[in-house]
Amino acid sequence: MAYDEEVYERLIQNFNLLCTIIKQNTSGNQMKADLSKIEEIIHKKIPDTLKKNAPEDFYELYTDFKSEYEKFRDFILYDKLIGKNIVALGGGFSSGKSSFLNALMGKNVLPADIDPSTSVPTYIVKGDKHKVTGINVFDSKVQMLPRDIRKIAHGFGEVEDEEDEQVTDSVTLGHVLESIFFSTPLHSYGSIAFLDTPGYSKPDSEKYTAKTDEQIARGQLNASNYILWFVQADAGTITEEDIKFIKTLREDIPMLIVVNKADKKNLSDLKDIIAKIKSNLDIKGVRYVSVRAFTSRLEQIEDEELKAFIMHDADKIREQIEDWDRQVYESNFARNFKKIFVRCKEFYEDEIDEESRKLTRLNTSITRLAAEEIETEILEPLQLMVKDAQKNVNALKEIRGKLKELQDEFFTEIKSISDIVGIAMPEPSEIDLLQDKVQNPLQMIEEYKEGKGIQTDRSLVGLLQDMLAGIEPAITKSAGSSGYRKELVGMIKDACSISPEGIHINDIYRNRAEYVALLAGVCNISPGKNHINDVYQNTAEYTALIAEV
Repeated sequence: MAYDEEVYERLIQNFNLLCTIIKQNTSGNQMKADLSKIEEIIHKKIPDTLKKNAPEDFYELYTDFKSEYEKFRDFILYDKLIGKNIVALGGGFSSGKSSFLNALMGKNVLPADIDPSTSVPTYIVKGDKHKVTGINVFDSKVQMLPRDIRKIAHGFGEVEDEEDEQVTDSVTLGHVLESIFFSTPLHSYGSIAFLDTPGYSKPDSEKYTAKTDEQIARGQLNASNYILWFVQADAGTITEEDIKFIKTLREDIPMLIVVNKADKKNLSDLKDIIAKIKSNLDIKGVRYVSVRAFTSRLEQIEDEELKAFIMHDADKIREQIEDWDRQVYESNFARNFKKIFVRCKEFYEDEIDEESRKLTRLNTSITRLAAEEIETEILEPLQLMVKDAQKNVNALKEIRGKLKELQDEFFTEIKSISDIVGIAMPEPSEIDLLQDKVQNPLQMIEEYKEGKGIQTDRSLVGLLQDMLAGIEPAITKSAGSSGYRKELVGMIKDACSISPEGIHINDIYRNRAEYVALLAGVCNISPGKNHINDVYQNTAEYTALIAEV
């Protein structure tokens, strides 16, 4: 069959794009560092060591661990991510994440309303010019044009001849790509990289694919610094599935709820939806920054009051993103990597304690029965149980020892790789000094209330929310950031009448006895403690409070 020049040119373009996307790297390792050893630890040594006896939540821990590594790997593959805070967009499939980013950038550069199987996790960073890099399933970097993103998602290759007869069928290639990195001058936030995730779905959902598996989606969101969670306005409120999913995410990641496609509701209904979402989240104990309305079709709204309301919320969303953009990036790789080791260590220590107590009880029973000259055949089953318990203790201690060796090996290797590519990572010896547990004061209060049988009056919650509406918090920065610490230090200096020039927080800790005394009094620490570290070491409540102010 002969084709005219235009059809032939389109066929050539499609063929070239196909060849580009599916190519395999034959020129050697494209990585700046050799990841083979670290990947052997992750994919073989850890599961082989822990598969026989592990915590019940090991699968979730391991999924998060691998997702954190995939993020680390993305930073190596695409070094423009280094030093960027990741703002991940989460929510159910087709909740409007891509449309939101298009509206934020002022141009439709990302495909929307696509099939789940074709969606690809996409990072978007600020750049001098439009540039698209993909990583395919063969771990090869492929360079593409911005228009190729849409072709990959919606399908390409469908060509018609001059008589409008279809020459070739459309083909989607999202399943061939692991991730896409998009650098564009339309992105106006220099310290932020947006991560457009495919969304989440359960295995029994008709929209389920390997790329939208909820465990994978959870891992991607847990590896981010901030989260924008999308809810469709026409759903009426946030779904129970969304709330259950959100409660599996890390509580320390600030999350803003975006009620998308808000133009589909009138103003009264929209306000009710936002109020209902807040109430549901509060009742379920879900922490969030705010709940805001948004639409990418603002110009199509005829109701001026509705339009003004959504414009106000859209401005607030942008202000929040701008605040996140001002936060200095601080690498959390080491802390997030350590979580699986800490959780498993706690599990083995608890199991060892339990088996040891069992062993002690058995030995005590045997001793007492022997003193009463009980027949040997009666003691034999107990003695066998003693052997089993001792065997279990020894096996658990062996696994705990191997776990420690794995942790040391992992962090030594990851530190070596980090030094090569320029990613901040503590020395392996410092990893053990990372705080294993940071208690959430809200969780402590909830546990106290549950233990005392105290019920919260929901009308009181609503009353307090109304009373405190519009009041600016004393500390406006996100917990754990450098801006947060700077603001907190300033408050402490003011309270202690310390000159701001040349004073470091450690000087306050060491030299302000009255400040230490104040903390000791608040934390109910016995007199005689004369250093702030004593407060830290002996009072988990205070440490948690400072972390969550």
